[in-house]
Amino acid sequence: MDLELVKIVPVLNNLVLGEKKMQGKPIHGGNVYKAAKELNIPYEQILDFSANINPLGFAPIVEEIIMEHIKDIIYYPDVEQNELKEAAASYYNTSPKNLMPGNGSVELINIILEALRPSKTIIPSPTFSEYALSCESRNIETVFVNMRTNDFRFDLELFDNIKGKITQNSLFIICNPNNPTGKLVRKEDLAIILRELQNKKSYLMLDEAFMDFVDKDESMVSYIEEHDNLIILKSVTKFFALAGLRLGFVLANQKLIKRFYDLKDPWNINTFAGFVGSKVMSDKPYIDRTRQYILLEKRRLWGNLKDIPGLEPLFPEANFVFVKITKDEKISTLAEKLKKKGILIRDCSNYMFLDDSFFRVAVKSREDNDVLISALKEIMNP
Repeated sequence: MDLELVKIVPVLNNLVLGEKKMQGKPIHGGNVYKAAKELNIPYEQILDFSANINPLGFAPIVEEIIMEHIKDIIYYPDVEQNELKEAAASYYNTSPKNLMPGNGSVELINIILEALRPSKTIIPSPTFSEYALSCESRNIETVFVNMRTNDFRFDLELFDNIKGKITQNSLFIICNPNNPTGKLVRKEDLAIILRELQNKKSYLMLDEAFMDFVDKDESMVSYIEEHDNLIILKSVTKFFALAGLRLGFVLANQKLIKRFYDLKDPWNINTFAGFVGSKVMSDKPYIDRTRQYILLEKRRLWGNLKDIPGLEPLFPEANFVFVKITKDEKISTLAEKLKKKGILIRDCSNYMFLDDSFFRVAVKSREDNDVLISALKEIMNP
């Protein structure tokens, strides 16, 4: 296997992306306000395929909860958040003692790094850029593993090629399913990797932000009691369409959770996130409806993208599709043409190991997806 590693010691401000350098912090998806201002239209008219949020929107109960507790905004949020932790523990099938709520994944990533102070991080890439940026702020030695050489898969063969890089107190970070590629690492492979890391007295951090959208549950939550080197990130905001509330969880054994709590801000969960999070994770009709819809619509969107000459989409495991442009069309040009039509997609050229021929689109409503497909057909094959 042609294995490529990029080692940055410490991680530099200009991360090397093949032959291209990414200047400063990367741009994430979901900036509808900026696009609306540029187009001089209301942001509600933007079709935002750049952010991977549940296309069904938030559950009907959310508005009712917020209005019911609107007067509670004058009080500080609940420091303990016991009701929220009980709800999350039931949803993730673990104990409340094995989890800690956070103000989204980025806060939790920083707490984890601060608690562990790893000697090195190893990150299969392309993936979510905030892992590297959080390491950069602490001058942690970071090794990036090029999954592009393995058809964007992370598997045992690739792990065997790099396990010699693992030293004591290393932190291996895997996004599963991965953002932006949508590829999934199977549970049986992760169990082997976890044991290998335990033998080397190192940690595995799994970001399962999009696991709720996967057809078959490949979560590693059942392993946290037995393994003191496993850390799992969960996101409430994506599956439950609550990006503006900022809510996620870190799951681990009780000793690790205590270390994380020692570093957490006391009021990191705002009042509405606490009340809403305590209820939505038990809304089974909404959960079932979402999973059924995503299962069908992601396959339909992928099939339609595959039928457009010049596009090569990867099969989606989650609620988004990763696409390679095979024609002579740069993603920046394509994204600009779509934006003029009021459509945003995620330009993936600033991800590690990617270039200007990749983009990502979220699964949205069938009507919105058809608008995207029609626009792409028009642009790619005028």
